[in-house]
Amino acid sequence: TFNSVMLVWGRSSGGLQSAQRAEALLRSMANPTIVSWTTVMNAYALADSARKVESLLNELEQQATEQNDHHLCDSIVLYNTVLHSLGRSSDDDAPTRSEALLQRLERGSSYHPKPDFIS
Repeated sequence: TFNSVMLVWGRSSGGLQSAQRAEALLRSMANPTIVSWTTVMNAYALADSARKVESLLNELEQQATEQNDHHLCDSIVLYNTVLHSLGRSSDDDAPTRSEALLQRLERGSSYHPKPDFIS
């Protein structure tokens, strides 16, 4: 399946190029799942591209708003993947961005899940 191939790309030692190949597969899918998005986000996290991970989250949240489909973003695993990428990031402001995301989750909304013990 696409998700399996994206997972292999994400776990390979190809860094950013592998993450980009996983994203290309995501973009070719008619209806990617949360697992698909999270797999690509994790690939970018492993490539130290936290800003790209955040960008993908923002894109997915925008889709959820435009399509009025809050189930697109109702998985805490999705947000924990973003937090994980920020935790691994070499960006100087990653801790601040991580804290802002966690606070946003704690405030809650119609489609943000509540943080869990991993968050």
